[in-house]
Amino acid sequence: MLKLYDHPLSGNCYKVRLALNQLGVEYEKIYLDIFKGEQHSGDYRAVNPNRKIPVLVDGDFNMWESNAILLYLGKKYSPTPLYPEDLSAFGRMAQWLLFGKTSIDPNLALARFMTKFLPPDAVDEKRLGELRAQGSAVLQVLDSHLEHYDFLAGDYTMADIACFPYVDLAPEGGIDLSPYSSVVLWCDRIKSRPGFIKMED
Repeated sequence: MLKLYDHPLSGNCYKVRLALNQLGVEYEKIYLDIFKGEQHSGDYRAVNPNRKIPVLVDGDFNMWESNAILLYLGKKYSPTPLYPEDLSAFGRMAQWLLFGKTSIDPNLALARFMTKFLPPDAVDEKRLGELRAQGSAVLQVLDSHLEHYDFLAGDYTMADIACFPYVDLAPEGGIDLSPYSSVVLWCDRIKSRPGFIKMED
């Protein structure tokens, strides 16, 4: 059985849980208390030398980096609509999946972290303002695209799973989603998909 090193408040872990659930794959959760620094223990460093979560363990193979794990799961459980085999469809999925890591996560996820998890006196307000502005620009890119498509790559794929968590959690970082009506509708469509789970389920 697959094992997943996990924390319920991590958007990156949530991506993987959501994918596993929608693929119908059973797995074992291994809770790692990142707020107590358990990711820095010697034992965990042997699992992931980068000392972050999630980590997927498949037999004697450890896989880290959440979006890479999504690609691994898509390939492992192919054929699945979540992982298109047509080359151009795969390219569209990969494009948006990487957009999630290069544009969504560095802005929306970090704004959420600073707002939700740091004590107020530790927050760099100037930096937080920049993240919120950059995050809003990212949401505008998504919104413009989603005016024309139900899902990022046309059909529902791993790209949607990769990008959804930190977009849906943007309000926890002080970023209002209401100006981005196509993004809101996209989030609603994802929440109505078979096998959808909430973040802390």
